Amino acid sequence: MKLKDYVSYMKLQHDEDPLYIFDDKFAESAPALLEDYNVPHLFQEDFFDIMDYDQRPDFRWLIIGPERSGASWHIDPGLTSAWNTLLCGRKRWALYPPGRVPGGVTVHVSDEDGDVDIETPTSLQWWLDVYPNLAEHEKPLECTQLPGETIFVPSGWWHCVLNLEMTVAVTQNFVDQTNFEHVCLDMAPGHCHKGVCRAGLLAVPGKSIRDVENHPSLMSRWNHSDMTRKEKRLKSSEHVRTSNNVNQCSALEFSDIHESLGDQVFSYDIGFLSQFLEKEKDHYSSVWSPTNSIGQREAREWLRRLWVLKSELRELIWKGACLAINVDKWYACLEEISECHSLPPPSDDEKLPVGTGSNPVFIVSDNVIKIYAEGGLGYSVHGLGTELEFYDLVQKLGSPLINHIPEIIASGFLVYQDGVYRTVPWDGKGIPDVLAKYYPLEVFYADSCFPLGLWSKQLLGMSSSTDVSDKPIWPYMVTRKCKGDIFARIRDTLSRTEILNLASSLGVQMRNIHRLPLPHVEHVSESWNANIKAKESSTFNVAHVPPEWKQVVSTLDRRKKNIKKHLSNWGGSIPQVLIDKAEEYLPDDMSFLIKFVKDDDGDSVYAVPAWIHSDIMDDNILIEGTTEPRTSTGCTTDEDLNKMDVIHIIDFSDLSIGDPLCDLIPLHLDVFRGDIDLLRQFLRSYQLPFLIGESNNDIHKSAQNSKFSRASYRAMCYCILHEDNVLGAIFSLWKELRTATSWEDVEHFVWGELNQYQQLRPT
Repeated sequence: MKLKDYVSYMKLQHDEDPLYIFDDKFAESAPALLEDYNVPHLFQEDFFDIMDYDQRPDFRWLIIGPERSGASWHIDPGLTSAWNTLLCGRKRWALYPPGRVPGGVTVHVSDEDGDVDIETPTSLQWWLDVYPNLAEHEKPLECTQLPGETIFVPSGWWHCVLNLEMTVAVTQNFVDQTNFEHVCLDMAPGHCHKGVCRAGLLAVPGKSIRDVENHPSLMSRWNHSDMTRKEKRLKSSEHVRTSNNVNQCSALEFSDIHESLGDQVFSYDIGFLSQFLEKEKDHYSSVWSPTNSIGQREAREWLRRLWVLKSELRELIWKGACLAINVDKWYACLEEISECHSLPPPSDDEKLPVGTGSNPVFIVSDNVIKIYAEGGLGYSVHGLGTELEFYDLVQKLGSPLINHIPEIIASGFLVYQDGVYRTVPWDGKGIPDVLAKYYPLEVFYADSCFPLGLWSKQLLGMSSSTDVSDKPIWPYMVTRKCKGDIFARIRDTLSRTEILNLASSLGVQMRNIHRLPLPHVEHVSESWNANIKAKESSTFNVAHVPPEWKQVVSTLDRRKKNIKKHLSNWGGSIPQVLIDKAEEYLPDDMSFLIKFVKDDDGDSVYAVPAWIHSDIMDDNILIEGTTEPRTSTGCTTDEDLNKMDVIHIIDFSDLSIGDPLCDLIPLHLDVFRGDIDLLRQFLRSYQLPFLIGESNNDIHKSAQNSKFSRASYRAMCYCILHEDNVLGAIFSLWKELRTATSWEDVEHFVWGELNQYQQLRPT
């Protein structure tokens, strides 16, 4: 809608809930407006300013609306504060302090991921239907905002706005020293503290409406007395949450908090609120809430930048980092590992984890210390075991990859017992005794050199048993720091030629990874097949799939089963018409993505899986010096690229096996940012087919009319089924695809180039 059409609409409309403009991109679409835009002097400090502009959350809006439009009851995202300046018109404001849920409003907090959902009537409905029935002591703070006036909304305050006439306003959210700890607290995993920040003590499991009636001092002096409405709002559970299962388990988890609360009055003080953190939850091993204002990786990078660039505020930043990412625990681990291996003690600059990977990583002098925390003890143990097996393989084969990955100095386990940390060295070979005490290992490959390596990890992925993340033992690895700068931080300073040659270098090194042989599988096949029935979900039949592919296929099948819900969870980033067609586009049998069909007798020929890095992002690539071309065409030769010590690939924590196309997804979307020329440059030096198996050219020809023969189709399927919001990245990079009506259109636009290279064979 054009602005002139919206102005006409405002003049003519008689809607009960009119269209209301919240434009967070006005600065990009009309940059001249920023010439008349200044942040009021009281609100100049904003810790989010330290982030790259494209990574910081939405923070400023131009707001235009006619009479009767407005914003329903809410708390600003991530517990940020906000200011709102009115340019013309009149706004009616209502506000309640933190913990005081307005009448007619329901707060839901998911026990699975901390997702916050608020059910509320429209602003007009609330003023007409709820407000008149409130007693005087129940009414909110109220005011009418006039042109030129600015409203400040502190962190955690409920507010509702009704436009009394046509209004134009600007508003901005921010993080400063006064709300920084609250914003960090809201990033912490779990759900109880999120509920308490928004709904007060009613969100505490075990604290019912009747408890509050009997102990009035539990509620702040602002709290309601209309218990009938509250009981209806909180439904039969008598808790702020909606899941009975949550109520039952949480009442036990927080019983110690209930006793310590006594007759405390609700307080928005950070010391009071932090009591409700779920101690067993950890930033690295818990689900990240989709309603958090920034992503998990971005949160760690944000804290790191604050630590480095605002050294005068380190005491405050440390407190926030302890809330958001448990940095105090991981720093204690770092000190023990450093002392055990005679590493230099960490300096003040090295106290905070670096990098944006899935595990806490510290750089101490010239060493990198990684502590495996993602996914619980079982996953982390097998993660370290698999990584050690991979490094051992690269070393034994003398692969040129060895010059482009970190050098391992030490590895082992960190054990916490009786208030003391101790280290237990482990090189991945054999099974350390310390694990038996804390983790019931199921080992089917005891005769393997790396019994907790790749194949054991694959079987773990097939298990339906739940892993635990609160065991007092963490694997760790110490490596030599690679030379160079992280590509994500310097990409904007590189020339086009340098980035093209980076793509070429990556092609060679990814080929080196994908051509590495897998550990011998024959001696584990019988053990695998003997135990797989106990591990497989009864929902999926993967009996016909080779052992090395079972975990991959069962995971894809499981994701396809809930594909509509999975895609809908990403909000409006994916067009609904495509969500509705996803199941039809995907194959009925996921094993078809990894096999070819002969034309004579129909026998299936499965490809051999490859090692997959699984996290080739721009922050896991280091560049040393420059990559100036060595040939007149601007492309280095294969021999030159193998000799060039200009790139390093780091963080192999998520090593797995599968289709090499899976590594191409983050490469193309994150590293190359959808640049087709960089993809072509990569493919020219990569020189491998996208499934390396027993198939020959005749098989390729017989299948050329099948969608399964298209590398682009398989890549698109992996994008749809990906555990992360890969599709959101696609529709963000190519905005024209938001109007696509078929997955085939998206496939050919994004991945069509792959079909030109899938016939290439290794030399």
